Amino acid sequence: MAQPARSSHPNPGDHRIIDPGLLFVALVWGAGNVVVKWLLDVFEPSALFGLRMGLTSLLMLGLLWVRRRPISARDVLVLTLIGGGLVTVQQLCFVYAMNMTTASEGALLISTAPVWTAMMVALLGIEVVTWLNWLGIVIAFGGVAMVVLGAGQAVLPNAPARLAGDLLMIASAWMYGGYMVISGRWMKKIGALHVICCTFSASGLFLLLIGWQPLLATDWHLVTWDRWLGVAYLTVLAAFVSLIVWYRTIGRTSASRTAVYQYLVPGISVVAAGLFLHERLAILQVAGIVITLIGVYLARVPSPAVERPAD
Repeated sequence: MAQPARSSHPNPGDHRIIDPGLLFVALVWGAGNVVVKWLLDVFEPSALFGLRMGLTSLLMLGLLWVRRRPISARDVLVLTLIGGGLVTVQQLCFVYAMNMTTASEGALLISTAPVWTAMMVALLGIEVVTWLNWLGIVIAFGGVAMVVLGAGQAVLPNAPARLAGDLLMIASAWMYGGYMVISGRWMKKIGALHVICCTFSASGLFLLLIGWQPLLATDWHLVTWDRWLGVAYLTVLAAFVSLIVWYRTIGRTSASRTAVYQYLVPGISVVAAGLFLHERLAILQVAGIVITLIGVYLARVPSPAVERPAD
């Protein structure tokens, strides 16, 4: 699952060794990648995410109504068209990539989004990116290359085009990194929760429009009760509850402590995929995962923010 931006305003009174909220989110997102892969056995990719995000948009819109606050029409339009449009393309890349590659590789590659964010804020002059951050970016790219190349030429029944899927997942991570950069201004202005709800609600409507024909063509006899539980898991827990828990939690902890739980997500996905989908990784890929996570960590080491002049 895609991961929100870090917080930079810790609560000094929070001294818990393990934060149950963040641990819950890491577990849900880690398992969620495997659930997506499992559900693609019975759903066409755009149908699955049209259904999942369409239902999520209803929950998001309900939360916006409960927590309503004045938002200008211009902000709503920008968040809907630009933010919602970018999330829509990112989500489509994610689900089609997961359909072509393994859950393990997909989970690791989507976790590189913070690396792309770091590159973008550096190139745009939004933040000062230190030499350590750049070193992390280079290391992360090296680890990703090991994961992708380590897959070899083997074609697995549940991963028919691993290389194409891996590259598409990297594109998905790049777009999510771009979304976090673009949405940062509005998160400061109207709050992260409202931005997430607006953009993901719009994305849900767009995805439903894109996936409604494949959704109607779905063989519903194959969608057994356990598959419906999987859809409910992705909709309620992975896309709605987890985002709320995350944003209620990160406001009182530090960036470094928050990042620790983000790094758990691909590891949880790899273990779950091995247990439930019987996926196996090559030794080169395992080494690549470790190197990538080290690079992502270094790329996220906090650096002083550069204040940009108001428009």
